[in-house]
Amino acid sequence: MSAEIGTLTGRQAVELALRDHGVNVEFIGAGDVRRNSSRLFQLLRGGTPSVIVIEALSVESLDVMALRWIFPGGITPLVLCPSNVFECAELAGAAASAAGLLNVPVFLLLDQQLAEQIESGIEAAPMPELKYEDVPPIDALELPEAEVEMRLLEQRLSRLPGGLPLATLDASPGAMGRPEWLVVTYGATAHAASRAVAEAREGGQRVSMLNLKVLWPLPESELLRASTGIKHVVVAERNLGQYAQEIRRVLPDLAVVSAGNATGPVPQSLILRSLQRTPRCC
Repeated sequence: MSAEIGTLTGRQAVELALRDHGVNVEFIGAGDVRRNSSRLFQLLRGGTPSVIVIEALSVESLDVMALRWIFPGGITPLVLCPSNVFECAELAGAAASAAGLLNVPVFLLLDQQLAEQIESGIEAAPMPELKYEDVPPIDALELPEAEVEMRLLEQRLSRLPGGLPLATLDASPGAMGRPEWLVVTYGATAHAASRAVAEAREGGQRVSMLNLKVLWPLPESELLRASTGIKHVVVAERNLGQYAQEIRRVLPDLAVVSAGNATGPVPQSLILRSLQRTPRCC
């Protein structure tokens, strides 16, 4: 059972959720990620269950592609990103559970806006019960030992555990008809995106919103399901548009527009303007 524990900031919610879970916990600045990449890779190689909380203090430090390529050999880490204080507690617990299950470092991206946000009624949620199927054996015939290790590590991280929260979909109301627009967002930008979607619906646009909780590996199945029947995608991110490029790779047949901001939090008006500028086609 969950228990209410009171009023907390996002950072405090993360700290509380990670307390006494038996995994290595580190808080590092986003600017220190690259400098620590070799050490973090050793945690992966050593099978050390860890939760690495990345505190991003600027837009540039929210470069999600830097996290995508933190490990050598194209190995993609597991990166979770809460969008409110309640999710800070939820996803910190999920990160600890995944780290213990997979014996890997799991990353939690926490931007300053959310870390300092205060909410009341935060609950200490139980750690999710995740499931994971062992990776199949690799045909190691004539492969160097180092190559076998890298392939096994890549296999382990490319499969998302069952029960891990991936995304939430706010579907366009059925009474409006089949949605044609999809807003994809993550992190603290989800607040502005939600308000922009609500205003767009009031103006008659059939818009759904997908709020990603897992950034890497990119939850392609969630994107594909959410984009069924969609013609236009707006990616709202407090970033420089890097994640929109990944969405285009998964949805190459759709018009994908970036609504990013390189100077600060993404305003509701920018997301709404991106929605209104997409063609209202038949």
